[in-house]
Amino acid sequence: MSFIILETTTNSTPVSVWAIISALAACVSAFSAFMSRRYAGRSYKLAAKTYEDRQANFDLYLVDSYRWNTNSLPKRKFLLFHITIKNKSDSKSSYKATLDILFSNSDQSTATIVIQHDESHKNAVLNKEISAFTNDIRIEERAMQSKWLIFEQPSDVFIGYKVEKYFVIITDIHGNSKKIESVIIKDSI
Repeated sequence: MSFIILETTTNSTPVSVWAIISALAACVSAFSAFMSRRYAGRSYKLAAKTYEDRQANFDLYLVDSYRWNTNSLPKRKFLLFHITIKNKSDSKSSYKATLDILFSNSDQSTATIVIQHDESHKNAVLNKEISAFTNDIRIEERAMQSKWLIFEQPSDVFIGYKVEKYFVIITDIHGNSKKIESVIIKDSI
């Protein structure tokens, strides 16, 4: 009896060192890509916050308001508003101030007059020591200023009309504006 021995060989190669190294490299690369994505997301959020902080952003506060009439002829009327402007952005900004006065008549008709702030009017006011904003208001980043805005109210305009409201409007160089409403103004003695 003779036996025939058949040898079977399989073509399976043992796991090579290079395959293990390649798998580890792929895992490290995937982990690195995941971490890079997280860092990029954080970097984007930080850049967006920095951009937002650099944009124009300010607040207004009305401290006090007075009406001042001159004793000399011709009679002149001045409206004084003590305003605090807080620049909340990370960049310097410039502002302009206007006053809108809303008038009404007995027949319910209304009219509005717009007056520009003029720091030169502080010479006509009795207390020349008041600290008035310049015509071009400049405030440093993350700073605030509290000074007076002075407006001359035309005395011959809207005779027979009653003042309803005063609106102090501050506009920055980017066109953003904030408004403060005042209904009552004290007479200065």
